Amino acid sequence: MELNFDGDFIRQAVAILLSANQLVAYWLAGNKNNLGWLLGVLGGIPWIAFIVVWDVWGLAPLVIGLQVIYIRNLMRWWRESHSAEPALEPAVVEPVKVGAPSAS
Repeated sequence: MELNFDGDFIRQAVAILLSANQLVAYWLAGNKNNLGWLLGVLGGIPWIAFIVVWDVWGLAPLVIGLQVIYIRNLMRWWRESHSAEPALEPAVVEPVKVGAPSAS
């Protein structure tokens, strides 16, 4: 088996790297890390270049759909994280000892 570093090899390598980027973005987003959504949005730019350069227009609907989802969720999570009221700590109540009255 001979290894040729031709255009097909490069195309496959780029597709693998771009896919890895998307998987990392989903992983981070699943851990409620806003960086995941941002990485996903920015990762769409090289995908669009990949589609145009290698003429794989069948991926365009997927990439466009993912960008809409990434942007929507990034904005939603951003609003939720910046509009959340800080939780109030519940008051600590000391237990009261109740017993029979003592004779003095």
